[in-house]
Amino acid sequence: MTAASSGQAPEPKRILILGGGFGGIRAALDLAAHDLPNVRIILISDKHHFGYTPALYKLATGRSPMETCIPLGEIFEGRKKGRVEFVVDAITSGSLADKTIIGESGSRYQYDYLILALGAETSYFNIPGIAENSFTLKSVGTALRLKNHLHYLFNNHSGLSKGELMSHFQFVVVGGGPAGVELAGEIRRYARMLARMHGVSQKLVTVTILQATPRLLGMMPEKVSELAMQKLDKLGVNIILNRAVTSEDAQGVYLKDIKFNSKTIIWTAGVHPSHIYSSILGLALDKSGKILVDEHLRVLNAGGAFAIGDSASTPFAGTAQTAIYDGSYAAHAIARMIKGQALPAYKPKKVPYVVPIGRDWAIFTYKNIALSGRLFWWLRQIIDFRYFLSILPFGKAFTVWREGGVLCESCPTCRLAEEENRA
Repeated sequence: MTAASSGQAPEPKRILILGGGFGGIRAALDLAAHDLPNVRIILISDKHHFGYTPALYKLATGRSPMETCIPLGEIFEGRKKGRVEFVVDAITSGSLADKTIIGESGSRYQYDYLILALGAETSYFNIPGIAENSFTLKSVGTALRLKNHLHYLFNNHSGLSKGELMSHFQFVVVGGGPAGVELAGEIRRYARMLARMHGVSQKLVTVTILQATPRLLGMMPEKVSELAMQKLDKLGVNIILNRAVTSEDAQGVYLKDIKFNSKTIIWTAGVHPSHIYSSILGLALDKSGKILVDEHLRVLNAGGAFAIGDSASTPFAGTAQTAIYDGSYAAHAIARMIKGQALPAYKPKKVPYVVPIGRDWAIFTYKNIALSGRLFWWLRQIIDFRYFLSILPFGKAFTVWREGGVLCESCPTCRLAEEENRA
Protein backbone atom coordinates (compact mmCIF):
# COMPACT_ATOMS: atom_id res chain seq x y z
CA MET A 1 0.00 0.00 0.00
CA THR A 2 1.37 3.39 -0.97
CA ALA A 3 1.31 6.51 1.16
CA ALA A 4 -1.19 8.05 -1.25
CA SER A 5 -3.61 5.09 -1.12
CA SER A 6 -3.44 4.92 2.67
CA GLY A 7 -4.32 8.60 2.95
CA GLN A 8 -0.91 9.54 4.31
CA ALA A 9 1.09 12.39 2.80
CA PRO A 10 4.04 11.09 0.76
CA GLU A 11 7.52 11.56 2.14
CA PRO A 12 9.02 14.88 1.01
CA LYS A 13 11.80 14.86 -1.55
CA ARG A 14 15.07 15.62 0.23
CA ILE A 15 17.44 18.00 -1.58
CA LEU A 16 20.83 17.97 0.12
CA ILE A 17 23.36 20.74 -0.53
CA LEU A 18 26.92 20.25 0.72
CA GLY A 19 28.75 23.54 1.21
CA GLY A 20 27.81 27.07 2.30
CA GLY A 21 29.83 28.99 -0.27
CA PHE A 22 28.81 30.94 -3.36
CA GLY A 23 27.37 27.96 -5.24
CA GLY A 24 25.66 26.26 -2.32
CA ILE A 25 23.94 29.44 -1.15
CA ARG A 26 22.75 30.32 -4.64
CA ALA A 27 21.38 26.83 -5.19
CA ALA A 28 19.52 26.90 -1.84
CA LEU A 29 17.98 30.32 -2.42
CA ASP A 30 16.92 29.50 -5.99
CA LEU A 31 15.40 26.19 -4.92
CA ALA A 32 13.46 28.00 -2.20
CA ALA A 33 12.24 30.53 -4.77
CA HIS A 34 10.86 27.70 -6.97
CA ASP A 35 8.33 26.97 -4.18
CA LEU A 36 8.38 23.24 -4.93
CA PRO A 37 5.64 21.22 -3.17
CA ASN A 38 6.60 18.60 -0.60
CA VAL A 39 10.37 19.10 -0.61
CA ARG A 40 12.98 19.63 2.10
CA ILE A 41 16.01 21.77 1.21
CA ILE A 42 18.88 21.02 3.57
CA LEU A 43 22.20 22.88 3.38
CA ILE A 44 25.13 21.46 5.35
CA SER A 45 28.19 23.58 6.11
CA ASP A 46 31.07 23.11 8.52
CA LYS A 47 30.80 26.81 9.46
CA HIS A 48 28.06 29.01 10.88
CA HIS A 49 28.98 31.79 8.47
CA PHE A 50 29.52 32.44 4.77
CA GLY A 51 32.97 33.78 3.99
CA TYR A 52 32.99 36.36 1.19
CA THR A 53 36.40 35.31 -0.14
CA PRO A 54 36.91 38.16 -2.65
CA ALA A 55 37.21 40.55 0.31
CA LEU A 56 39.46 38.44 2.56
CA TYR A 57 42.50 40.53 1.66
CA LYS A 58 40.65 43.53 3.13
CA LEU A 59 40.05 41.71 6.40
CA ALA A 60 43.73 40.77 6.61
CA THR A 61 44.70 44.42 6.19
CA GLY A 62 42.51 46.12 8.75
CA ARG A 63 38.95 46.29 7.45
CA SER A 64 35.87 45.19 9.39
CA PRO A 65 35.05 41.46 9.25
CA MET A 66 31.46 42.22 8.30
CA GLU A 67 32.26 42.31 4.59
CA THR A 68 33.67 38.82 4.77
CA CYS A 69 31.75 37.05 7.56
CA ILE A 70 27.98 36.80 7.08
CA PRO A 71 26.05 34.42 9.37
CA LEU A 72 24.23 31.83 7.27
CA GLY A 73 21.21 32.22 9.51
CA GLU A 74 20.89 35.83 8.33
CA ILE A 75 20.86 34.67 4.71
CA PHE A 76 18.17 32.00 5.14
CA GLU A 77 16.07 33.70 7.82
CA GLY A 78 12.49 34.39 6.78
CA ARG A 79 12.56 32.34 3.57
CA LYS A 80 8.99 31.05 3.78
CA LYS A 81 8.74 29.41 0.40
CA GLY A 82 10.63 26.11 0.36
CA ARG A 83 12.34 27.06 3.63
CA VAL A 84 16.05 26.18 3.74
CA GLU A 85 17.15 24.04 6.68
CA PHE A 86 20.69 24.88 7.75
CA VAL A 87 22.84 22.26 9.50
CA VAL A 88 26.36 22.77 10.89
CA ASP A 89 28.35 19.58 10.34
CA ALA A 90 31.55 18.51 8.61
CA ILE A 91 31.14 15.89 5.89
CA THR A 92 33.38 12.83 6.26
CA SER A 93 32.14 10.29 3.70
CA GLY A 94 29.17 9.06 1.72
CA SER A 95 27.86 6.75 -0.98
CA LEU A 96 26.09 7.75 -4.16
CA ALA A 97 24.70 4.24 -4.57
CA ASP A 98 23.04 4.42 -1.15
CA LYS A 99 22.19 8.12 -1.55
CA THR A 100 23.73 8.72 1.86
CA ILE A 101 26.13 11.37 3.19
CA ILE A 102 27.78 10.95 6.60
CA GLY A 103 28.78 13.84 8.86
CA GLU A 104 31.45 14.18 11.52
CA SER A 105 28.65 14.36 14.08
CA GLY A 106 27.72 10.78 13.18
CA SER A 107 24.55 11.87 11.39
CA ARG A 108 23.53 10.07 8.21
CA TYR A 109 21.84 12.31 5.65
CA GLN A 110 19.64 10.57 3.09
CA TYR A 111 18.82 12.44 -0.09
CA ASP A 112 16.84 12.24 -3.29
CA TYR A 113 18.85 15.00 -4.96
CA LEU A 114 22.37 16.11 -4.08
CA ILE A 115 24.40 19.22 -4.88
CA LEU A 116 28.14 18.96 -4.21
CA ALA A 117 29.52 22.44 -3.53
CA LEU A 118 32.32 22.00 -0.99
CA GLY A 119 34.66 24.29 -2.92
CA ALA A 120 38.45 24.22 -2.93
CA GLU A 121 41.25 23.90 -0.39
CA THR A 122 44.80 25.24 -0.32
CA SER A 123 47.31 23.13 -2.23
CA TYR A 124 50.97 23.22 -1.18
CA PHE A 125 52.22 20.96 -3.99
CA ASN A 126 54.09 18.83 -1.43
CA ILE A 127 56.73 21.55 -0.99
CA PRO A 128 58.54 20.95 2.33
CA GLY A 129 57.71 23.37 5.14
CA ILE A 130 55.08 25.45 3.36
CA ALA A 131 52.02 24.16 5.22
CA GLU A 132 53.72 24.50 8.60
CA ASN A 133 55.33 27.92 8.15
CA SER A 134 53.18 30.01 5.81
CA PHE A 135 49.98 32.01 6.10
CA THR A 136 47.05 31.51 3.73
CA LEU A 137 44.01 33.55 2.76
CA LYS A 138 41.25 30.99 2.25
CA SER A 139 38.88 31.76 5.12
CA VAL A 140 37.85 34.37 7.67
CA GLY A 141 39.94 32.55 10.27
CA THR A 142 43.14 32.54 8.19
CA ALA A 143 42.69 36.22 7.28
CA LEU A 144 42.34 37.12 10.98
CA ARG A 145 45.42 35.07 11.80
CA LEU A 146 47.44 37.04 9.24
CA LYS A 147 46.17 40.38 10.52
CA ASN A 148 47.00 39.47 14.11
CA HIS A 149 50.49 38.45 12.98
CA LEU A 150 51.07 41.80 11.27
CA HIS A 151 50.14 43.66 14.44
CA TYR A 152 52.38 41.36 16.47
CA LEU A 153 55.37 42.22 14.26
CA PHE A 154 54.92 45.96 14.67
CA ASN A 155 54.23 45.66 18.39
CA ASN A 156 57.38 43.59 18.97
CA HIS A 157 60.30 45.09 17.05
CA SER A 158 62.25 47.03 19.67
CA GLY A 159 65.77 45.81 20.36
CA LEU A 160 66.24 44.20 16.94
CA SER A 161 69.28 44.96 14.81
CA LYS A 162 68.92 46.57 11.38
CA GLY A 163 69.44 43.20 9.70
CA GLU A 164 66.84 41.58 11.93
CA LEU A 165 64.41 44.42 11.24
CA MET A 166 64.75 43.91 7.49
CA SER A 167 63.73 40.26 7.91
CA HIS A 168 61.06 41.23 10.46
CA PHE A 169 59.32 43.56 8.01
CA GLN A 170 59.84 41.66 4.75
CA PHE A 171 56.51 40.30 3.50
CA VAL A 172 56.62 37.63 0.79
CA VAL A 173 53.50 36.70 -1.20
CA VAL A 174 53.91 33.41 -3.06
CA GLY A 175 51.63 33.31 -6.08
CA GLY A 176 50.84 35.92 -8.71
CA GLY A 177 47.18 35.14 -9.32
CA PRO A 178 44.32 37.50 -8.42
CA ALA A 179 44.51 36.72 -4.68
CA GLY A 180 48.27 37.31 -4.53
CA VAL A 181 48.19 40.50 -6.58
CA GLU A 182 45.29 41.99 -4.60
CA LEU A 183 46.90 41.14 -1.28
CA ALA A 184 50.37 42.41 -2.23
CA GLY A 185 49.05 45.84 -3.19
CA GLU A 186 46.96 46.17 -0.05
CA ILE A 187 49.51 44.76 2.38
CA ARG A 188 52.05 47.29 1.10
CA ARG A 189 49.68 50.12 2.02
CA TYR A 190 48.69 48.60 5.36
CA ALA A 191 52.23 47.77 6.47
CA ARG A 192 53.42 51.29 5.68
CA MET A 193 50.53 52.70 7.71
CA LEU A 194 51.47 50.45 10.66
CA ALA A 195 55.09 51.55 10.28
CA ARG A 196 54.09 55.21 10.66
CA MET A 197 51.99 54.39 13.73
CA HIS A 198 54.84 52.50 15.41
CA GLY A 199 57.73 54.76 14.44
CA VAL A 200 59.31 52.25 12.06
CA SER A 201 61.25 53.51 9.03
CA GLN A 202 59.19 52.75 5.94
CA LYS A 203 62.42 51.85 4.12
CA LEU A 204 62.51 48.68 6.22
CA VAL A 205 59.09 47.53 4.95
CA THR A 206 59.27 45.48 1.75
CA VAL A 207 56.66 43.41 -0.10
CA THR A 208 57.69 40.83 -2.70
CA ILE A 209 55.62 38.62 -5.02
CA LEU A 210 57.19 35.30 -6.04
CA GLN A 211 55.66 33.77 -9.17
CA ALA A 212 56.77 30.45 -10.67
CA THR A 213 55.60 31.33 -14.20
CA PRO A 214 56.76 34.06 -16.65
CA ARG A 215 54.01 36.55 -15.76
CA LEU A 216 51.43 37.58 -13.19
CA LEU A 217 47.73 36.78 -13.69
CA GLY A 218 48.62 34.13 -16.23
CA MET A 219 45.01 33.04 -16.80
CA MET A 220 44.19 36.54 -18.12
CA PRO A 221 45.30 38.39 -21.27
CA GLU A 222 48.93 39.54 -21.38
CA LYS A 223 47.82 43.19 -21.33
CA VAL A 224 46.32 42.60 -17.87
CA SER A 225 49.64 41.24 -16.64
CA GLU A 226 51.44 44.32 -17.95
CA LEU A 227 48.99 46.69 -16.25
CA ALA A 228 49.32 44.80 -12.97
CA MET A 229 53.13 44.87 -13.15
CA GLN A 230 53.14 48.61 -13.78
CA LYS A 231 50.78 49.36 -10.90
CA LEU A 232 52.57 47.12 -8.41
CA ASP A 233 55.91 48.64 -9.38
CA LYS A 234 54.47 52.10 -8.77
CA LEU A 235 53.29 50.96 -5.34
CA GLY A 236 56.78 49.71 -4.51
CA VAL A 237 56.07 45.98 -4.64
CA ASN A 238 58.97 43.79 -5.78
CA ILE A 239 58.14 41.11 -8.35
CA ILE A 240 60.22 38.00 -9.06
CA LEU A 241 59.03 35.83 -11.96
CA ASN A 242 60.02 32.37 -13.18
CA ARG A 243 61.19 31.32 -9.72
CA ALA A 244 59.49 28.43 -7.94
CA VAL A 245 59.64 27.96 -4.18
CA THR A 246 61.54 24.81 -3.22
CA SER A 247 61.07 24.82 0.57
CA GLU A 248 60.34 26.94 3.63
CA ASP A 249 61.28 26.98 7.29
CA ALA A 250 60.83 29.29 10.27
CA GLN A 251 63.56 31.63 8.96
CA GLY A 252 62.26 32.18 5.45
CA VAL A 253 61.49 30.78 2.04
CA TYR A 254 63.94 29.13 -0.37
CA LEU A 255 64.09 29.30 -4.15
CA LYS A 256 66.56 27.37 -6.26
CA ASP A 257 69.29 29.98 -5.84
CA ILE A 258 67.85 32.58 -3.42
CA LYS A 259 66.72 32.63 0.18
CA PHE A 260 64.29 35.25 1.51
CA ASN A 261 64.68 35.79 5.22
CA SER A 262 61.16 36.62 6.28
CA LYS A 263 58.80 35.99 9.17
CA THR A 264 55.79 36.46 6.88
CA ILE A 265 55.33 34.10 3.92
CA ILE A 266 51.79 34.22 2.52
CA TRP A 267 50.86 31.30 0.26
CA THR A 268 48.32 32.05 -2.50
CA ALA A 269 49.85 29.80 -5.16
CA GLY A 270 47.40 26.96 -5.52
CA VAL A 271 44.15 25.18 -4.65
CA HIS A 272 42.62 21.77 -5.18
CA PRO A 273 39.06 20.45 -4.77
CA SER A 274 37.88 19.32 -1.35
CA HIS A 275 39.64 16.17 -0.14
CA ILE A 276 36.24 14.88 1.05
CA TYR A 277 35.32 13.89 -2.50
CA SER A 278 37.80 11.02 -2.42
CA SER A 279 35.78 9.59 0.52
CA ILE A 280 32.40 9.66 -1.24
CA LEU A 281 31.93 6.33 -3.01
CA GLY A 282 30.77 6.51 -6.61
CA LEU A 283 32.33 9.86 -7.56
CA ALA A 284 34.45 9.89 -10.72
CA LEU A 285 37.29 12.42 -10.41
CA ASP A 286 39.68 13.90 -12.97
CA LYS A 287 43.45 14.16 -12.42
CA SER A 288 43.07 17.38 -10.43
CA GLY A 289 40.45 15.88 -8.11
CA LYS A 290 37.45 17.63 -9.69
CA ILE A 291 34.21 15.71 -10.21
CA LEU A 292 33.46 14.54 -13.75
CA VAL A 293 30.02 15.69 -14.89
CA ASP A 294 27.76 15.30 -17.91
CA GLU A 295 26.21 17.99 -20.12
CA HIS A 296 23.73 18.80 -17.34
CA LEU A 297 26.29 19.16 -14.51
CA ARG A 298 25.17 15.79 -13.15
CA VAL A 299 27.78 13.54 -11.61
CA LEU A 300 28.59 10.72 -14.02
CA ASN A 301 26.44 7.64 -13.38
CA ALA A 302 24.49 9.39 -10.60
CA GLY A 303 21.52 11.16 -12.19
CA GLY A 304 20.23 12.87 -9.05
CA ALA A 305 23.61 14.32 -7.96
CA PHE A 306 25.13 17.56 -9.27
CA ALA A 307 28.62 19.04 -8.86
CA ILE A 308 29.04 22.81 -9.11
CA GLY A 309 31.66 25.56 -8.92
CA ASP A 310 35.19 24.55 -7.91
CA SER A 311 33.99 20.97 -7.44
CA ALA A 312 33.09 20.34 -11.09
CA SER A 313 35.42 19.54 -13.96
CA THR A 314 34.15 22.33 -16.22
CA PRO A 315 36.01 24.94 -18.33
CA PHE A 316 35.61 27.99 -16.08
CA ALA A 317 35.52 26.41 -12.62
CA GLY A 318 37.46 28.31 -9.96
CA THR A 319 35.66 31.65 -9.78
CA ALA A 320 32.85 32.93 -7.59
CA GLN A 321 30.88 33.93 -10.70
CA THR A 322 31.02 30.38 -12.08
CA ALA A 323 29.95 28.91 -8.73
CA ILE A 324 26.94 31.25 -8.59
CA TYR A 325 25.99 30.45 -12.19
CA ASP A 326 26.34 26.71 -11.54
CA GLY A 327 24.30 26.89 -8.32
CA SER A 328 21.45 28.60 -10.13
CA TYR A 329 21.61 26.08 -12.97
CA ALA A 330 21.59 23.07 -10.62
CA ALA A 331 18.59 24.47 -8.71
CA HIS A 332 16.69 24.99 -11.97
CA ALA A 333 17.63 21.50 -13.19
CA ILE A 334 16.44 19.81 -9.99
CA ALA A 335 13.17 21.75 -10.08
CA ARG A 336 12.59 20.51 -13.63
CA MET A 337 13.46 16.92 -12.67
CA ILE A 338 10.92 17.01 -9.84
CA LYS A 339 8.30 18.30 -12.27
CA GLY A 340 9.20 15.61 -14.83
CA GLN A 341 10.49 18.15 -17.37
CA ALA A 342 13.48 17.90 -19.69
CA LEU A 343 16.77 19.46 -18.58
CA PRO A 344 18.37 22.39 -20.42
CA ALA A 345 21.98 21.93 -21.53
CA TYR A 346 24.61 23.44 -19.26
CA LYS A 347 26.50 26.18 -21.14
CA PRO A 348 29.74 27.25 -19.41
CA LYS A 349 30.20 31.02 -19.40
CA LYS A 350 33.47 32.95 -19.55
CA VAL A 351 33.19 35.62 -16.88
CA PRO A 352 34.70 39.10 -16.53
CA TYR A 353 37.20 39.87 -13.78
CA VAL A 354 37.82 43.02 -11.79
CA VAL A 355 41.16 42.87 -9.97
CA PRO A 356 41.74 45.68 -7.42
CA ILE A 357 45.37 46.62 -6.73
CA GLY A 358 45.88 49.06 -3.90
CA ARG A 359 43.29 51.62 -2.88
CA ASP A 360 41.01 53.19 -5.54
CA TRP A 361 42.44 51.35 -8.58
CA ALA A 362 41.51 48.15 -10.41
CA ILE A 363 41.81 46.31 -13.71
CA PHE A 364 38.74 45.15 -15.62
CA THR A 365 39.14 42.32 -18.10
CA TYR A 366 36.72 40.36 -20.23
CA LYS A 367 37.86 38.13 -23.10
CA ASN A 368 40.55 40.28 -24.79
CA ILE A 369 39.50 43.61 -23.22
CA ALA A 370 41.70 45.12 -20.49
CA LEU A 371 40.87 48.48 -18.89
CA SER A 372 42.14 50.04 -15.68
CA GLY A 373 41.67 52.99 -13.33
CA ARG A 374 39.61 54.28 -10.44
CA LEU A 375 36.33 53.78 -12.31
CA PHE A 376 36.87 50.02 -12.25
CA TRP A 377 37.65 50.04 -8.54
CA TRP A 378 34.18 51.54 -8.05
CA LEU A 379 32.80 48.90 -10.43
CA ARG A 380 34.20 46.25 -8.08
CA GLN A 381 32.44 47.91 -5.13
CA ILE A 382 29.17 47.88 -7.07
CA ILE A 383 29.64 44.20 -7.94
CA ASP A 384 30.21 43.41 -4.26
CA PHE A 385 27.06 45.31 -3.27
CA ARG A 386 24.98 43.60 -5.94
CA TYR A 387 26.09 40.24 -4.63
CA PHE A 388 25.19 41.08 -1.02
CA LEU A 389 21.83 42.34 -2.29
CA SER A 390 21.24 38.97 -3.99
CA ILE A 391 21.47 37.09 -0.66
CA LEU A 392 20.25 39.66 1.91
CA PRO A 393 17.45 42.24 2.26
CA PHE A 394 18.48 45.74 1.15
CA GLY A 395 19.12 47.14 4.64
CA LYS A 396 21.30 44.25 5.70
CA ALA A 397 23.11 44.17 2.36
CA PHE A 398 23.98 47.85 2.69
CA THR A 399 25.16 47.34 6.27
CA VAL A 400 27.48 44.52 5.22
CA TRP A 401 28.80 46.44 2.20
CA ARG A 402 29.65 49.75 3.76
CA GLU A 403 33.05 49.91 5.41
CA GLY A 404 32.88 49.25 9.14
CA GLY A 405 29.25 48.19 9.04
CA VAL A 406 28.03 45.70 11.62
CA LEU A 407 25.37 43.15 10.65
CA CYS A 408 25.14 41.23 13.89
CA GLU A 409 27.09 40.52 17.04
CA SER A 410 26.12 36.88 17.45
CA CYS A 411 28.88 35.32 15.33
CA PRO A 412 31.89 34.29 17.47
CA THR A 413 34.28 34.90 14.57
CA CYS A 414 32.97 38.43 14.08
CA ARG A 415 33.09 39.19 17.82
CA LEU A 416 36.70 38.06 17.96
CA ALA A 417 37.58 40.28 15.02
CA GLU A 418 35.82 43.31 16.46
CA GLU A 419 37.62 42.89 19.79
CA GLU A 420 40.94 42.65 17.96
CA ASN A 421 40.15 45.82 15.97
CA ARG A 422 39.46 47.74 19.18
CA ALA A 423 42.64 46.48 20.87
